[in-house]
Amino acid sequence: MPPPPEPYTLEAWCQAIGDSRGRPLVIRDERFDAEYPSGVLVPLDRADYILVDASLPMLARTQSVLHEVAHLVLGHAGNALHSDIDPALEAEAELAADLLYQQMIRAAAKSGSRHGERPARLRSWRPSTWWADRRTDWHVNQLWIKLRAGLPDATIVSTTTGVPLPVEIGGSRHRHRRVIEVHDALRLLRPWCSRQVHASAQRRAHRYRLDSATAAAVADAATLAVALRRRQAAFPAVHDPLDTTPPVDVSDVRGETRRLARISCAWHDSPVVAAEVARWAPVVATINASDEPRHSPLAQMLSVAPLPEGIARRGRSSRAVQPQHSRPPG
Repeated sequence: MPPPPEPYTLEAWCQAIGDSRGRPLVIRDERFDAEYPSGVLVPLDRADYILVDASLPMLARTQSVLHEVAHLVLGHAGNALHSDIDPALEAEAELAADLLYQQMIRAAAKSGSRHGERPARLRSWRPSTWWADRRTDWHVNQLWIKLRAGLPDATIVSTTTGVPLPVEIGGSRHRHRRVIEVHDALRLLRPWCSRQVHASAQRRAHRYRLDSATAAAVADAATLAVALRRRQAAFPAVHDPLDTTPPVDVSDVRGETRRLARISCAWHDSPVVAAEVARWAPVVATINASDEPRHSPLAQMLSVAPLPEGIARRGRSSRAVQPQHSRPPG
């Protein structure tokens, strides 16, 4: 497999891979529904085509294409929709895609250093950068936990076949993996992302005079929170879904991590998000008056005697509640 050539883009590398194999490798952007894979490999007689979802952000698009390149290079057999591929092979291809991405990024950084440019991680380094990155990674991890818990039936391709654990993020590779898996989960919520909810959250955020970055995070968080609740309640998908993941630079993992961290903070802390969720996806708890109160197993074991009528308990003391009689008409 040839190394990434200049200008270190995904298309240039796929062209070099196709030239080395003697078969052109072509990338085509198509519009896929959320229930289908984000990328498929279609081998034809004269060329191999990688079809990728056109609505993906740049980082997720790169990962999807490299995932299919890994299937091609590793010689995995299966149909285009990956329905008959072993999950272990999917995890192997996803891990290989991570390594290919790191190889492409390192090649671009090495080329920049040869031209006298300092790497971005050194240009932006400050004494407080390490702590800021750890705090940002923690918020992204919380968003990942929330999405994985809210989408238990979703199939999100990971680099392991075991049960995913909310481990602490360490290093750029782990940060990239978290961002990719968050984007995979957000893609599954796309059919329920409403433009009305997003516009309503933006108006409410501007009403409270939030800055542009915070207002954008609040609007995205409200849209995702409502979409998650509607999906859990088996609501029908919206007709014109909103794409809440705008494209970013292919190598700007740190910038996308900060954007996702702002969304995570807004989802957890913002009263604007809570107000939009209460407006667009309220949870109505209906209690049947004929239902008898159910006692917990602990209460049944303790055999607590009920209070007599007319007695109400307040804290550590109790007092008699006198019955109120209506005054007879005089």
